[in-house]
Amino acid sequence: MNTFSLIGMVGIFFRWYALPTNWYFMTGKAYLWYYKTAWLVHHRIKIKQYAYEACIPELLLAGVAVAEVRGTPERFKGVGVLQFRQVIEEILGKNNNELSNATSVGSIAIQIGAAARTIGIHPNTLSHFQQFRLSQCLLDDSFNIRVVAFHLHDLIFYDNPDTDTLHLTDEQIILARSRYNRGIIRAKEDIILSIRKSPGSPEREYSEYGRRIIEKKDILQKILRGN
Repeated sequence: MNTFSLIGMVGIFFRWYALPTNWYFMTGKAYLWYYKTAWLVHHRIKIKQYAYEACIPELLLAGVAVAEVRGTPERFKGVGVLQFRQVIEEILGKNNNELSNATSVGSIAIQIGAAARTIGIHPNTLSHFQQFRLSQCLLDDSFNIRVVAFHLHDLIFYDNPDTDTLHLTDEQIILARSRYNRGIIRAKEDIILSIRKSPGSPEREYSEYGRRIIEKKDILQKILRGN
């Protein structure tokens, strides 16, 4: 189970969200980064294990984890947010699960639809109960990290079908991580162009999420090594 998030979850959320940033007292964004770092240290072995299984760089999986982990009460999404969206779909007469499948669950937040596709299930065929069961599985850190790792492999393969998914250039890492955040709708060329744009250019936003992993590359590698 997600035991790490059970440790003072309410206090974590309060110190991050409600208090101003102070690096001395470790509140606000300072405490959020402290929590993210502690989470990564705690799950370092699993990050390495599942990155190896999915044949992707440890840095990529760690970078996505640091971006998505926030210490918020994830169970409320699987029990509350998901059901609310299911009810809305019923009221509107929609039967493709588009809204409910967009619910993100897990410490490393991943949409239910993306998780289903990664494990070989067509998202549109999920019943409400199956969506709920999958959301509960994603609360388990091992399952969550493993699914995210293989989802990242799929995203790498989508843009680079002939590449060695384990050994990526910085540009390929940025592209895969940007895909994790923005999906596969935008053309690969648009994201590549965004990466190469000068700082301050509006187009840079397409790759902003992905570029952060390279900015934190040194510290992430130190954490993974145990330094």
